[in-house]
Parts: sequence; structure tokens; C-alpha cells
Amino acid sequence: MSLLDACRNMIDEALKEGANACEAYGVDVKSIRIDLRKGEIRTAKVVHDVGVGFRALVRGSLGYSYTTSLNVDLHDVAKKAVKAAKAGYPDPDFVGLTNPSSYQTPRGTYDKRIASMTQYELVELCKLLAREANIAGVFSVNVLAESSVFKCFVVNSNGVEGTDEGTSFQVTIYVTAKDGTRMSSSYEGNAVRSIDAIRPEELAVKAAREAVEGLKAQHYRTSRVPVILAGEVMLPVIVGGIASALNADLVQRGRSFMASKLNSKVGPEELTIIDDGLIDGGLLTRKFDVEGCPRKSTVLVDKGVVKNLLHNSYTAGKAGLESTGNASRSGGELDFRGQVTVAPSNVLVKPGDWSLDEMISEVKNGLLILNTSDVPNIATGDLSAMVTHGYIIDKGEIGTQVKETLFALNILELMEKAKAVGKEVSRHYNLYSPPLLLSDVQVSSKA
Repeated sequence: MSLLDACRNMIDEALKEGANACEAYGVDVKSIRIDLRKGEIRTAKVVHDVGVGFRALVRGSLGYSYTTSLNVDLHDVAKKAVKAAKAGYPDPDFVGLTNPSSYQTPRGTYDKRIASMTQYELVELCKLLAREANIAGVFSVNVLAESSVFKCFVVNSNGVEGTDEGTSFQVTIYVTAKDGTRMSSSYEGNAVRSIDAIRPEELAVKAAREAVEGLKAQHYRTSRVPVILAGEVMLPVIVGGIASALNADLVQRGRSFMASKLNSKVGPEELTIIDDGLIDGGLLTRKFDVEGCPRKSTVLVDKGVVKNLLHNSYTAGKAGLESTGNASRSGGELDFRGQVTVAPSNVLVKPGDWSLDEMISEVKNGLLILNTSDVPNIATGDLSAMVTHGYIIDKGEIGTQVKETLFALNILELMEKAKAVGKEVSRHYNLYSPPLLLSDVQVSSKA
């Protein structure tokens, strides 16, 4: 039995058992994962994950079940969801599931070379990247690589039926440099849908050079200074901060710092942020979300004004709106086990007029921050983050790397202090963003 047929049969069974509405979301994903540490392959495995997540509605009450095997009684899985729904309490805000609609077919989401990649090829790539990163001063190199090919299926009792397939490739290189007692670490990585969209060897060399340069890193000083945010640091700021805070579920429950900001001006006219689930080659580009609603393009912030929230069918029904196609699962789009949530897809920040060089020359004393491992508090918008990769700017020129330095701000404050938006857009995972120049940020360091 195919996964699509399994989904159809479960719908039929749930309706017979008394469900008023029901939905099946099936996923079939095959992945190869390689973990190389200090020149040795620690893990090399092939994972095949297949299953169906099932939801049933009975008089407004939702029941849920899932299966990780198609060799079980699928009727029983559907019956469990209906039984759970009958035992639950009605939710008056649950208007209904997604209705049928046509789907667009974005380009650049399936690569035959990724789909046919073997375990041996991925192992050899990891070894190559380790060699490329092994320059003078490097102490150790760790490489993580994963290739995936997947199919998604969604069927519901309203007549929705969709199938989608895609590929992804992800690589991360961690490099540690050492000079006597001094040590410095750096990492580079990205995830793409097509192998042509990434240059793993360049990432390896860049990570190695940054790690070696980091041996000369200096403390900064505690002060309020201009800061340029660029590269991967924009992920927690834009995706993890702004886009995630415009999750309609969090806003409706008052758990987002953006809860009262709809139709309010929060940033400069140069700031426009868009959620686009259909961009060609986007990491989270799909024909439809996990409920079968077509992916769309949604303007979140238009010229500094908050215009829209991200919705699934539940939050949209509660607000009397249409879903924006941002239904996700607690573990992501390829998670059939988790509960249905709301999440950004691909997030785009429209470019401005400033080059990065112009921004740097504008800063007499400040920082260029490229990465952090910290994320904002979505309830308050506060971000207190360690600079894991950044540079001191002195008299309009890039200096040495900075170490053991924190920066702190509120995301609303960040948007208010955005003095300039860059014109050079870089892509990191599901974010397309230029750099931002902030006029005044609190920085703390040992010096």
C-alpha cells in the first residue's frame, strides 16, 4: 500500500467512526548522516523514516494519533484519534480544517544528485572538507553532513489531497585552532535544496581561517556603540525574533512581544520583511503546508509597519481570516508525529541602499557581529547574546576578532535603531537578508 492510499483509507475509517472532519499527513524521508570528528568517522548511518500523523474532529474536539509503520492496522490508528476526540472537550475556536485549493509548483526543490547520493560519497566529502580546513594553526576539524530525499502526502475529509517531494543537503564545519594555551573556534554551515547552491570547500576554508584569526581576538569594552548585524546572526534576530513573534497562535494567547503591534510602526521605512513559502529553491519551500493549505507569500513588516501574522487553519479560523499556509509541526515540516503549530517558512528582508563597506566606514568605534548561539525571548523580545563571531570596527575599518563579548537589546529596540539596511543579500538556511546597521547597542566585555 502506498502512503497516499494509507492516508485515504484512514480518512474513510475515521468518518465511519463518527468524525466530523479528519486529516492525514504522511511523510517518507530517507537521510544519510555522516559525523566526522578529528579526522575519524564517528557516525555513518542511513535513516528511513515513514509514517502518518492523523487528526480527527468530533463536535469541535480534536483527537490525535500517529503511526511509524504501514504494517499495522491503519484503521485502528484512525479509530484512536476519533476515540480521543470523543473523550475531549469542544473548542469553539476550532472552525474547521483546510479546504481544497490549487497548488503552485516552485522550482529548484528537487535535485537528482542529492537524491542519488550514496553513503560513500558523503563520507568522502566529509574527509575532503576536513583536509581543506586543515591549514596551519588548526588543531581539530569536525564535519557534519546530511543528504535527504522526501515525499509528503496530505489528505483531509474536505477534499484536500496533495503530494510533494524534495531534497535537501546540509553541511556544518567546526574548526578549532590552537597556539600554545590559546584556543579559538569557528564554524560555517548551510542547508540547501540543490547541490549547486552550496560550496562546501569554501565553507571549510573560511571556517579554518576564521578559527586561526580568532587566536588574536581581543576583548572589547562595556559601552553603547553602533553595531552592524550581518550573516548568520540575522537568523535569531529576523527568523527567531521578528518572524517567530508574528506567530498568530502566540499573539492570540498574549505570549508574543508583538501581541499589540499589528498595524503599528515598529521600524524604519527601509525595513520590509516577507514570509515566502514558494521562493524557488528555498529551504522551506513547499507546495503546501502540513495541513494541505497552499504555501503563500505574506508581508509581515511593510516599510516598518507590522501588516500580517502567520496563520494555520486554527488561528485563521479564530481570527476570521484565511490561513497563510504556515501550518507546521512541532518538529518541523517532515515531522508527522508532532502537534500542528505555526512557523515561518522562508523569510526575506528586502535590500536597502547601503553596501557593507559603507556601513563599516560609517562606524568610528563599534562591532561587526556575524554570529551568536543565543535566541531572543519571544514573550519579551529581549536578546542577551554572546558574540561567537564578530570583529572590532575602529575608525571605520575592520580590526581583529572580538572575544568574550555580549550584546544586549530588545528586538523592538533593534528595529527602532536600524539606521541603515544593506543591499547585499546573503542566504543562511531559510533566511535571505542584508546586513543592518544599528545606531546604539549595549555591549559588555571584560575589558
